[in-house]
Amino acid sequence: MRTDIQIVYHLGAPYTDNEQVTWSLRKDAPLLSEKGIFLRRPRKYRAHVTEMVKELQGEKPSVVDQENLLNSIIGNEQINRLIMSNSGFLGVPAWMFYGSAFYKNAAKNTVAIRNLFPDNPCEFFLGVANPAVFIPAAFKAQKEKDYAQFMDNTDLAQVRWSDVISRIQQANPDCPLTVWANEDTPIVWPDVLRGIAGLEPDIRLNGELDILREIISEEGFAALEKYLADRPEMTDKKRKQTWAAFLEKYYLQEAVDETIDMPGWLAETVEALTEIYEHDLEVIKTLPGVKFLS
Repeated sequence: MRTDIQIVYHLGAPYTDNEQVTWSLRKDAPLLSEKGIFLRRPRKYRAHVTEMVKELQGEKPSVVDQENLLNSIIGNEQINRLIMSNSGFLGVPAWMFYGSAFYKNAAKNTVAIRNLFPDNPCEFFLGVANPAVFIPAAFKAQKEKDYAQFMDNTDLAQVRWSDVISRIQQANPDCPLTVWANEDTPIVWPDVLRGIAGLEPDIRLNGELDILREIISEEGFAALEKYLADRPEMTDKKRKQTWAAFLEKYYLQEAVDETIDMPGWLAETVEALTEIYEHDLEVIKTLPGVKFLS
């Protein structure tokens, strides 16, 4: 069993990128291959990983089982970094508030996937999102429960991503964790991609504008591409400032507006959750061992 391969788990969260990590990184497949970085579409390994986790029930697999799982994922590829992205790693939407807590099983679920290759170095990556938007998306995505069953008596005022992250860290102390806010994704997307791939900060990637492309007008995106092409020596900081300026000027209202319709929620509910979330992001930035992309 090769224990020198770095195992990278992109945990999602759900509804933050719609597997865009995979699609964006695949645009630089030759570069990744050259550097020994291996990325497959989730459907190619999701069933194998899910089945192994279910069978093990938290226990560590034998070396033979580890080798079989690894071979089923990478085949004969000679690699040094394996990336797996699955928004279901944290748990399925219907059970997000199981036990009256936000992702109560985050520690258990991440330990289960970390233990698939227990002797390999491991990293976690997680995009977090405003619960005022995230919770309605999760509720809408599941059909098993009504609102009361879905929330399971959870106090909305106590929903904190920092608690989820702390549980993941405590359960996996040897796994570095990188976090970013979904709302910042259009600007930090290159950092997300480079971080997950383990690439140097000065490398330009073909998919670094993928998120921006979805939320600004065609006219604005064409102007942005030309502006960047005319200034190839622009620093990374200046590029981000440019993206932000173009986003402010050309954003598509229908792409960035969110319609929130939840039983019993008022405008005050959304405002309160958003305020809690913004404070929580500041807490996350101070958590020891967390790399926050902003």
